[in-house]
Amino acid sequence: MGLREKLDEILPTLLPECADQAIKGKELISRVRAVLGDAYSDHSLRSQFSFMVLDASSCLARVENGQGYYLRSEADSPSLQNVFGGSADSDTTLHRAMALAVRLYDTAGQGVFVYPVDGVESWGHPDLVAVQWPSGAWDADGAYIMEGGEDELSFRAICVGFAEDEENCRQAFFRALACGQWAQECELLLLPGALNEAELTDLAARYGVGIRCLDADEPALEAMPRADEIFRLSTDDARTLLASLPQSTLARPRHRELSTRAAAAMPDTGVVLQWARGCAARGRVEAFEHRVAVN
Repeated sequence: MGLREKLDEILPTLLPECADQAIKGKELISRVRAVLGDAYSDHSLRSQFSFMVLDASSCLARVENGQGYYLRSEADSPSLQNVFGGSADSDTTLHRAMALAVRLYDTAGQGVFVYPVDGVESWGHPDLVAVQWPSGAWDADGAYIMEGGEDELSFRAICVGFAEDEENCRQAFFRALACGQWAQECELLLLPGALNEAELTDLAARYGVGIRCLDADEPALEAMPRADEIFRLSTDDARTLLASLPQSTLARPRHRELSTRAAAAMPDTGVVLQWARGCAARGRVEAFEHRVAVN
C-alpha cells in the first residue's frame, strides 16, 4: 500500500471535524507518525498533504488563506487559492513565475494541470502538466466535447527553473528529465541568468528535453501583478503580458511513447492520468482543481 492509500485510511481518525479546530502541519505529522512510524520523511508527508488538499475526493482540507488541516466535509471544496492564493505567502517570485508558466501554455490552447507551489522543488512530479485533448468542439453550454478517444491524449511535463548559474541550470535540466520521463514530452522553462547554451542544447539533443527561455528576471517579476492576478487574467490580457517578455527556444521536446510504468513509479503523476483518461472516456472535459484551461 502506497503512502496516499495509507493516509486515506488513517487521516479520518486523526483530523478534527471543523476548520475552527484545525491542526497545523507539524501536529498532523506527529499524529501520522504515531500510526505509521518513521518510514516517511517530513518532506514526503507535507508534499502529500499539499497534494491531497487539492483533490476533491480526499478527506484532507486546509484552512482557506490560513494554516491548519481538518476533515473535509461535503460543503468543502478545494480552491485555486491554495495554488495561487491572495495571501502574501502565495505571492513570491516563484509563484509569479509559475503563474506565467501556466498562462504560457493555457493561452496556447492546452489544458494545464498545476501542482501546489511549494518552496522546495519536487523531484517526484513536474511543476505542471500541459494536456493536449483529443479533437472536439464546444457545445452551447461552453463545455468542450471530445470527438476523439483516449489514444489522442498527449501529456507534456514541465518544470520551471531559474538560471542563476551553470550548476543551477544543469540541476534544473536533470530535474525536468527525471520528472518528465513518463510523459510523451518534457520541457524545461528557464528564467534568465547565467546559462551555457552549448551545454544545454547538447543535453537537450541527447535526452530529448525541450528548453524554452522566458526573459522575466527577479526585478521584472516583482514589477508584475500579483501571482493570483496573473493567474486570473483574461486570455487576451495574458497574451499581452507574455508578448512583452522576450522568449526563445533552445530545443524542442522529442515526442515519444507514454511510459505507463514510469508514471506508476511516480504516485503524484497518477491523478493527472486518471483525471484526463476519465474525461476522455466520458467524452468531455470535467472540472478538476488543477485544471485551468481546455483547448
